[in-house]
Amino acid sequence: MGKRSAILAIVFLFMFAPLGSVVAKDDGMFNKSNGCGCHGGTGVTAQLSGLPSAYVAATTYSLTVAMSGTPNTGGFNLEVNRGALSNPDANSQVSSNGFQATHGFAPGTTSWTMDWTAPSTGSGNVQFDLAVLAANGNGGTSGDNYGTYSTSLAEDVPSNVAPTASNVAIAPTNPTTIDALTVTYTFNDDDGDGESGTTVSWYRNGILQSSHTGLTLPSTATIKGESWHVSVLPSDGTNTGAAASSDSLVIGNSAPTVTDLSPSSETPDTNDDVTFTYQADDADGDVVSQVENRWRLDGALVSSLENTTTLPAVATRPGDVWEIEVRVSDGTDFSTWLTSGIIVIGSNNQAPILSEVSLSSTIAITTLDDIVASWSESDPDGDVIDEHEIIWTKNGQTVAEVDGMNPLPASFTTKGEQWSVAIRASDGEAWSAWTSSPTITIANAAPTIGSVGLTSPSFSALDDLTVNLTFSDVDGDQVQLTNVQWFLSDTEQVGVANGGQLAASDLTRGDAWHAVVTISDGTDQTQATTPAVYIVNARPTVSILWDEEPNALTDLMPTIVVEDADGDDTSYTTAWFKNGFRDANLANASSVSLEKLAPEQTWRLVVVADDGAETSAPVEASTTLVNQVPVAVIEIVSADVWVEEATVLSAETSTDADGSIVAYRWTWEDGAATGERPMVVVNQDTTITLTITDSNGAEANTTVRLEPSAGPSVQSLQADHDGRGQVEITWTWTGDAASFNVLRNGELVATTNETSYVDLPLMSGLNAYTVQPFTEERTFLNGASETALQVVDVVIEQPEPAKGLGYGLGGSMVVLLILLQFMMRRGGER
Repeated sequence: MGKRSAILAIVFLFMFAPLGSVVAKDDGMFNKSNGCGCHGGTGVTAQLSGLPSAYVAATTYSLTVAMSGTPNTGGFNLEVNRGALSNPDANSQVSSNGFQATHGFAPGTTSWTMDWTAPSTGSGNVQFDLAVLAANGNGGTSGDNYGTYSTSLAEDVPSNVAPTASNVAIAPTNPTTIDALTVTYTFNDDDGDGESGTTVSWYRNGILQSSHTGLTLPSTATIKGESWHVSVLPSDGTNTGAAASSDSLVIGNSAPTVTDLSPSSETPDTNDDVTFTYQADDADGDVVSQVENRWRLDGALVSSLENTTTLPAVATRPGDVWEIEVRVSDGTDFSTWLTSGIIVIGSNNQAPILSEVSLSSTIAITTLDDIVASWSESDPDGDVIDEHEIIWTKNGQTVAEVDGMNPLPASFTTKGEQWSVAIRASDGEAWSAWTSSPTITIANAAPTIGSVGLTSPSFSALDDLTVNLTFSDVDGDQVQLTNVQWFLSDTEQVGVANGGQLAASDLTRGDAWHAVVTISDGTDQTQATTPAVYIVNARPTVSILWDEEPNALTDLMPTIVVEDADGDDTSYTTAWFKNGFRDANLANASSVSLEKLAPEQTWRLVVVADDGAETSAPVEASTTLVNQVPVAVIEIVSADVWVEEATVLSAETSTDADGSIVAYRWTWEDGAATGERPMVVVNQDTTITLTITDSNGAEANTTVRLEPSAGPSVQSLQADHDGRGQVEITWTWTGDAASFNVLRNGELVATTNETSYVDLPLMSGLNAYTVQPFTEERTFLNGASETALQVVDVVIEQPEPAKGLGYGLGGSMVVLLILLQFMMRRGGER
C-alpha cells in the first residue's frame, strides 16, 4: 500500500510538469483545461456527460467527468466561462469562483462528479473545456496519456405555446324555447399566460350565427326543434389555439301555461251553479289541444267532478270553500295546474243584524281596566244566534292574539293607545256584516302605593321618623312624592317636617304620630295613610373626646359627655384597657394618673350610661400616648479646637422628657463616632451632626460647627549621642504648661515635665525618638515631634556568676550524683 501511494504521488507530481502547458499535481491543478504534453501521448478520450443539448437559465445539471479505457489512476481540469460549478464529490474540488473543477488526492480515481448551474436568461453560449490524464502509476511520465474535450452550449429560449380549450359544454342540457343557453369551458396555457382574445361562435343547425358571440345565447334566438352547438377558439393574446366544440343540443318543446283562471262567482249561494273561464299561452305558438280541470272542497279533491266544467248547486252547502284547478296541453306537454281563488258558498238564509257596538262605560278607561265590548243583535228569521267573531284593533292595526276575547284584559293596553272592536254574529248558516265600535283612547292610570309606613332606628327622641314608601305606575310614568302631612294624636302639625322626614327634635316620649303621603305621576295623584307609631323612651347617649396628642407627662383625662333626649338624670360606668388588657384598678375611673402612663401605650375606654330605665350601648374610644421627641444638645468640652488634635464633645445635656436616651450617633464628612462623649479630630472647618434615639425609637438631631486653628507643638526636637551610650534629647514647647511622653522606637521610656531628657539606649543602631505632649484635657497628636539618630559603642554589662553560692551548689550536685550511683549498684546486687 505504501509503495503504491509513493508511486501515485510521483505520477501526480509529474502529470502537469512544465512540458507544453500544465504541470500535474496529485492534489489537483486549475487553469490546465487545454491539456498536458509532459506525460507523453494523447491516446485517451476525455468524456463529459450530463449536459443538455441547450441549457435552461438558472437550472442545475449533474455532470460526470470520465475518460476512455481503464487507467490505474488519473486526474482532470474542467473549466467553464459562465454559470457556476458546485457540489463536487469527495474525490474532486471546485475553485472559489465556481469556474473550474479538478481532482483531489484520491489514488485510483478515474471519474468524478459535480453540479453546474446555468447562468441567468440572456447570458448566451457557455464554453466547456476539459482535460483528463490517464496515468499508469509507474512513477514517471512514460506510458501516460492525456486528452481534451471542448464544447459550446447554447441557451434554450422557449417560444410561446398556444393555449387550449377543453370541456366545452352547453347548459341546460335539455333546453326548451324559454331557456337561455350558456357555454362553459376550461382554458389552459402551458406558459401560464392569462386568457385574452378568446372567441365564441354559436351554430344553429350547423350554420354560424355571427350575431351571437357571447357566452350566453338568449332564449329569443331559439326555436323548438333547432340543433345548436358552440365553438370556442382560445387565445392568450399572442397565439390562438385550436377550436374546441360542444356537443349539439336540440331545443325541446315548451309546455303551455295557464295565465288566468276565474270562477263565475266567488260568493255563490246554494242556488247557484258555478262555472269558470281561463286563458292559456304557448311559447312555441302551439295550439292548445286539451284541457283538464278538477274541483277541490276545503282543499280535498272531489274525484266525481273531474273534468266537469260546472259545479252544480246541488253539490254545495252554505259555508263550503271550493277551488277550481285547470291545466292545458299543446299535444306534447301539459302545463302545471293553476288554482283559482277560493269560492265560498253562501245561503239564502237572512243573516243576523248587529248594532250599537260600544266599549265599557262612559268613564275613562285606563291601563288598569279591562275593556268590555257590548252590542245589540237580532235575527230576521228568528234563528238562534249561536256564534260570534270578535276582532280588536289597536291604533288601526288588528291584534290577532286577542281575537275572540271579551273583555280585553288590561294587560294588553298602554296609555295613549286607541282601541276599537269589530263584531259579527252567525245563526249557524249566515254571518252578519261586521259592525265596529267607536274608538276609545286609553287614559292615564294613577300610580299605586304598594306599602307605606314610618321607620326609625329606635322610635325614640334620638332618631328621625322617616316615611318608607313603595309605589308603581303601570304606565311607566316617573312617580314623585309630592306631599307628606304629619299628624300628632290625629292633629295635623304644620311646618314641623321636611318632606318625608320628621326630625328627632320634634319627638317626645309618649307621642303618637302618623303621616298622610301623596304621590303623583304628573297627571294623577294617589294618597295613603301610614299606621300610627308611638315614641318610646330614648336611651342615653355617650361621647368620649380625647386630647389631640395625649402623652405620658400628664394624667390621661378624656371628656365624657352623657346626654338624654328625654331629659332624664343619668349616670355612667367606665372600664379601662391598657394595650388590650383591662386594668381592674381603674374601674369607674374617669382618668388615669401619669404614674401608670408610658409613651406609645394604647388606652381604650368603655363607657355605659344609665337613665334609670335603659342603659346606653357600650361606647368605646381609644387613644395612643404620643412619644415625646428627645432634645439633642452638643457641648464642646475641649477649651480649644486645634487642627489634627482630638476635640472632646459631649451630649450629656441632651434630654428625653418621657423616657431615656439609648443611642448617640455622631457623623461628619469622612467620619463617625458613637457614645455620649466622643473625641473627634478635624483638619478643617467641619459640621458635626449628633443624632440621639430614645427608648421608643424617636430620634432628634442637632449640629455644631468646629473651626480648628493651629495648636501648640513640640519644636526644635534634637537628640545627641555622647559616644558613651547616653542620648540627650532636647526640645521647645509653644503652648501652655504640659507634660511630655518620651518614646523610643514606639515604646514609652519616660514621662517628664521638662523640655529635655537623657536616655540610655539598650543597643547600638538607629533609634527613633518621639516626644508627645499631653495635658489633663488631651494627648496631642499633631503637636508631637519625631527624630532619629545612629547610636554606636553602647557598652552592655555582662552578668557575672555569684562565686560563693556557685561553688557550693556545684559541690552538692557532685555528691548527690555519686550517692545515686552507689544506691543503684546495691539495688542491682540484690
